[in-house]
Order: sequence, then C-alpha cells, then structure tokens
Amino acid sequence: MLFYQIRFLMKSYSFIREMVVAVLRAKSKKGEAARFPALSSYLYFLFCPTLIYREAYPRNPYIRWNYVGRNFAMILGSLFYLYFILVRLCIPVYKNESNQPFSRRTLVLAVFHSTLPGMLMLLLGFFAFLHCWLNAFAEMLRFADRMFYKDWWNSTSFANYYRTWNIVVHDWLYYYAYRDFLWLSGHRLRSVATLSVFAVSAFVHEYAFTMGFGFFYPVMFCLFAIIGVVFNFTLNDKRKSPVWNIIMWTCLFIGQGVQVCLYCLEWYAQVHCPRTGTGFWELVTPRSWTCSYKG
Repeated sequence: MLFYQIRFLMKSYSFIREMVVAVLRAKSKKGEAARFPALSSYLYFLFCPTLIYREAYPRNPYIRWNYVGRNFAMILGSLFYLYFILVRLCIPVYKNESNQPFSRRTLVLAVFHSTLPGMLMLLLGFFAFLHCWLNAFAEMLRFADRMFYKDWWNSTSFANYYRTWNIVVHDWLYYYAYRDFLWLSGHRLRSVATLSVFAVSAFVHEYAFTMGFGFFYPVMFCLFAIIGVVFNFTLNDKRKSPVWNIIMWTCLFIGQGVQVCLYCLEWYAQVHCPRTGTGFWELVTPRSWTCSYKG
C-alpha cells in the first residue's frame, strides 16, 4: 500500500501539472475554451504503467492472457527466492543467537557477506517489478509502450545507470523536477536542477524505507543524496571504457552489502532494545548505535 500511495501522489501531480498547463495555454489563446479530459482517460491513467499523464496512449489490439499468467507466476517465483535469500543468507548472520556483540572486524565481514544477497535482492526486485509486474498490467490494459527500462547493466557511468534503471520514474523526475526547475531558473542552474532530482528521489526512497521498516535510519537517503550525487558527477558519461562497467558493478555490490548489513543490524537492535520514550531524538537516533546487543 505504501508504494501505491507514492504512485498515486506522483500520478496526481502529473495530472494536475498537465491540466494547469493546458488551461493556461488555452487562456493565452483568445476565444479558445480549455478542454478537460474525459473521466475514462483519467481512470485509465491511474492504472496504466506510466507516471506521465496523456489523454491517449498507444494501445495493442488484444490481450495475451498466457503472457499475463507467466509474468504473475514469475513474480511468485521471485518472492519465494527472496524469502529463501533472507532465511538462509541474511537472518542467520544478523540474528546472532550466540548473543555476542559485533566487533569492527565482524561488521566488515558482515558487509562483504551481504554483498551477494543484497545484489540478488536488487536484481529480483528489478525483475519482479520493473519487468514482470509492469508488463503484466501493461498487457491487461493493452498499453503498448513497454519501455520500462533500458540496458542499464551495460552502463559505464552511474549517470547512464540512473537514466536507464527505471524509465518510468526517470521520465517523471526529468519532466517535473529537472525541466521545471530549469524553467524556473531561466535555464541557468543545470547542476542545481540535477541536485533537486536527487533530493526528491532521496526523500521519497527514505520515506518508503522508514514507513516500511517502522524506524528511521537514513542509509538510503545518504546513498542517494551524497554518494549518488558524487558518483553522478564523477562517474559521468565521459567514462566509456568497459573497465568503468566493472567499477559500476563493484560499487553496486558494495552498496547493496552496506544497505543489507546496516538495515538488518538496526532491525534486530529495534527488536532487542526497544524505544523507552517518544521524544524526537529517541525516534530519529538509530538503536544500533547505542544497543549493547548488536545482532
């Protein structure tokens, strides 16, 4: 439900944004009345796999129900595999039934132990949602535009990776965060416009993780707002050598290992050292920093 809430907010913003532009354009032309969309086009937009509102989209002539069934079956298989990874590769490491606190050495080993499970989770999430889920709903709605992602795995720069990983969200950020900021600034602050995109993305990802896990631990926010920005400007489109593709994959593996490690540690710290108050600092301070049982 959390992702549907974010999705609905993004779709609502797109609809209002496009309608405001259409009304202002109609007012600028004397004698032309503003055209408002039909209810059917709005309802279709709410369910189709895109975040950019248009009155009409390219449509396929028929629905391949066997294709829909295969995609949902692959989603169930991905969920089962994700459960297997958590139970067999993550929980035994961080549950720490021996009741011994993590040392620095153990923490470093745990990060590297989590690189493979973390990367498998990333790939499973990509395959289950961006490929299977979106294609299944696109097929049921006869939505013809299936450009949900590009060949991000061949990227030699993080700038290209961010553009090709999730085309659906990228288009929304490009049109409504990047381009609108450029328009407001008179097309003078391109770097600041790029930073605004990362800020919006970091805030939304952190909101999703905080609400989903039930605790505040801004690992995802720091990865997007700090490390992601650094990688975007340093590992940019000028990097063309295949060596940079290896570097990108190495960074992805390490980044996923850090995320899995820190979030698992915080999860079990919240379980074994629950909050004792409701003050602001009590809510925003990670329990894994002060809990003597770190695992």
